[in-house]
Amino acid sequence: MTGKALLAAGSLAMIPLVSGERPQILREPYYKQEARLIYSVRPVYPQLARKARIQGVVRLQVLIGKDGVVEKLRLLSGHPFLVKAAMDAVKQWRYEPCRVMGESVAVTTTIDISFSLSPSKRCLRPETATAS
Repeated sequence: MTGKALLAAGSLAMIPLVSGERPQILREPYYKQEARLIYSVRPVYPQLARKARIQGVVRLQVLIGKDGVVEKLRLLSGHPFLVKAAMDAVKQWRYEPCRVMGESVAVTTTIDISFSLSPSKRCLRPETATAS
């Protein structure tokens, strides 16, 4: 790609710029996006997974649109019994729009959704949403 690259403040992501064009998609770690999260839905633990005692993490790559709405989800990893519940929840999340140079930009990030049957083992790290 020709042109320049802009390093977003405090971010590890590079935003390609071609001949003065505005950035289109910013890549950020989830902890930065979590600060912009304005509405979230906790995933519902699937009954079949609960009965089978299936636990684990579903990792999703998420594209958040310029308006803060989740536009696309891509499964990176996770147990098949847990994937639909994680995706159904994250599809409903809303974010405050991300701005770069005064313009709203789309953001891609990775989100971990943790499913645990044991309340004491629930992971409450900022980058993780937990289902119980």
